[in-house]
Amino acid sequence: MKRTQTLIALALLCPTLLWAHGSHTPPATGTAPGLYFKEIRGNYHAGEARWWKGNTHTHTWWSDGDSPPENVAAWYRENGYQFLVLSDHNRMQEHAIARGTLALHYTQWYPIEDDTRRDALAIYRERFGDDWVQTRTTEAGVTEVRLKTLDEFRHLFEAPGEFAFVKGEEITDRFESHPFHMNAVNNQDLIEPRGGNTPTEVMQNNLNAVLDQGVRHGREVLAHINHPNFRYAITVEDILPLRYRTGEGYFELYNGHHGVENYGDAHRMGLEKMWDVLLAKRIAEGDGALMYGIANDDAHSFTRWSVGGDSNPGRGWVMVRAKRLTPDSLVAAMKRGDFYASTGVTLATLQQGANRLSLSVEPEDGVEYVIEFIGTRDGADLEGREVRDLPGDMVGRALLRYSDDIGVVLKTVRGTEAEYVAKGNELYVRARVRSSQPHPHPFREGDTEMAWTQPLKVQAKR
Repeated sequence: MKRTQTLIALALLCPTLLWAHGSHTPPATGTAPGLYFKEIRGNYHAGEARWWKGNTHTHTWWSDGDSPPENVAAWYRENGYQFLVLSDHNRMQEHAIARGTLALHYTQWYPIEDDTRRDALAIYRERFGDDWVQTRTTEAGVTEVRLKTLDEFRHLFEAPGEFAFVKGEEITDRFESHPFHMNAVNNQDLIEPRGGNTPTEVMQNNLNAVLDQGVRHGREVLAHINHPNFRYAITVEDILPLRYRTGEGYFELYNGHHGVENYGDAHRMGLEKMWDVLLAKRIAEGDGALMYGIANDDAHSFTRWSVGGDSNPGRGWVMVRAKRLTPDSLVAAMKRGDFYASTGVTLATLQQGANRLSLSVEPEDGVEYVIEFIGTRDGADLEGREVRDLPGDMVGRALLRYSDDIGVVLKTVRGTEAEYVAKGNELYVRARVRSSQPHPHPFREGDTEMAWTQPLKVQAKR
């Protein structure tokens, strides 16, 4: 009896003591009974799947970008992106970086040695303040800025349901003198370039390293082949033998860097044609694994803006449909193919399955839209023929030329809604949306805003 009276008296003086002596729910001071956990902890259930705008390829002072990572992140955050991968060459935004030919000196101090870097530093100071920007002056009189790691600056930008960083890097490898670049997305540790004895082996080794790390960490990861036409280093024949399953193969069908030759030239195919060849031959002659297409900025330039001379942000991105704005949720959705690539066109609806592909556009006033369904029919000529008319001084590696039967327009709709019902004689079908709206930050003069869906593999009718 005395113990009960004592506990009651203590509870009146300090209600939390009663909870400590056995109650499972602490009292809610000033609130109705039972609301304590709801008000303090909130509701963490996922909502309905929605579209998230993101970029998986951009650069900072941690490699060859012209701005510190905080300036880069601020640009994307303030321009309506919800997620971002800072994909610097062969490094993540952590630890120290090598300086010098022999890499004997490691530092996180970045030298300000030209006008572009001085402009970036001025923006950095104005945006974040002198208390945030750490500088020093060397004996030679050079100003250096301390590079902050992702863990140091991510809290300035991330917020639930608003913005998230996804870790990543651009694995920068080569075969002989040809650049072979691949982005790792949501890798947790740095992946060193793996190399190889053939172009395909270089890519396969790096792809395997990304996938292996995902298994090791128990995380959703993906790797995409970057700008195949950069110096015309990667051919469709290099990519075709790669071993991957649907949800493991990706490549950039659009890259915003001014030097990557998205559209090919008179002798060599553009990236959309390359995509169609990969899809058609893999389905008709291989294991049927789909290759998904990504649009990206590959932005390096945030202080200088020009068409054809600077690799600026805001040129291409992905829209990913997922329930949560978290790295694993976003990557898992992309592995399902639940995303589309865009340079400005926004889709209101997108559905595919059971040999049907339908979509509608969120229209802008005064803008016209053309929706094209593109595919390759069963029985098309898929043979590659050697290109014999290449000039002797043309850079890059020899290519094969493919038939116009690959990647044909199956149906065209002028308007904002369209559906394609497969007849059963198509290998696959994908949709491309063209708009009359000029791109505000174009890859090439005259570019208009576009969007591309992922391919639907058609099931033959029995």
